[in-house]
Amino acid sequence: MKISIAMAAYKGERFIREQLDSIARQTLPPFELVITDDSPDSGTHDIVVEFSRRVSFPVRVVRNEQRLGFHENFFKAISLCRGDFIAFCDQDDVWTDDKLERVAREFVDPEVMLVVHAVKVVDADLNVRPDNTASHWSHRGVYDPLTTNPWYVLFGMSTVVRRSIYEYVDWHDRPEHPVDPGFPMSHDTWAWFVATSLGKMVALEDQLALYRQHDANSCGISPDRDMGEKVAMAKAAGQTHYRRMGTSALARADKLRQVLQEAPAQIRHRAAVATDYYRKLGERLLRRANLYSAATARVSRAGTVVGLLASGAYRPVPKGGLGHRAFLKDVHATVFHVSIE
Repeated sequence: MKISIAMAAYKGERFIREQLDSIARQTLPPFELVITDDSPDSGTHDIVVEFSRRVSFPVRVVRNEQRLGFHENFFKAISLCRGDFIAFCDQDDVWTDDKLERVAREFVDPEVMLVVHAVKVVDADLNVRPDNTASHWSHRGVYDPLTTNPWYVLFGMSTVVRRSIYEYVDWHDRPEHPVDPGFPMSHDTWAWFVATSLGKMVALEDQLALYRQHDANSCGISPDRDMGEKVAMAKAAGQTHYRRMGTSALARADKLRQVLQEAPAQIRHRAAVATDYYRKLGERLLRRANLYSAATARVSRAGTVVGLLASGAYRPVPKGGLGHRAFLKDVHATVFHVSIE
């Protein structure tokens, strides 16, 4: 099985040796390791070149002439991979020796497009942190297409995908992230979106990496929020937020509509189904956004809620709905004429 490893590096001298050493110990060696280096100096590059001389698999390191930034640098690394599968790799983590071998088993099923695994959250010195909790990785098991939360925030460092997802749907002109206006989807959000639209996703309980948290993480774990904080966040979401999500969903539908015509018939069929899924989701979110406008009368709001309910819009989120909590919030906003811009 040809698994490429894609690493986006930037000033990695502090931790990258430990990550590279863990890659060298893999019981299933990678097909190749591709590193795109965004560093302004040669420190990271020199470490990687030295590493390449003592391993049996190919190591390619490409220094960027101009800094691309974390997300675009990762997409560049992915675009240079030639294996059938791509493992996303951060420069500061440590993999268990059997990570690639364990993940490879799941791809025996040709319908599996993405595999994600659990991790141990550790500090800079690799000591397990008190907040090493499974709540950050909420999926477990095998999921059919379009049966997961479409807005799930995936941790890319724990992910392996089929390279074909980048061939079926062009990633260059990506929709904006719904909670990060002005910026296109990151490599891991894109992988989740396309892979869970076109095939199965497998979530392993195995903790196959030490996810290092330190003072210079590009991304990291979000703090655990209690129920009060979650309720406060939900209450604060209003017209702007739902309109942004709706626009993002419609943009996703447009991307899936452009699926490669040479793709297998099953992929084209699933893309068509997913296009309809995201179109309906986007339309529902835009209708919901209007509920929270101060200009929308109570009677109009009531009609919108009834229409959304009749259309099945308040089904569970993994089934393409808005969820029962959304229904309760919308009813409350209608009865008390709550407006949230």
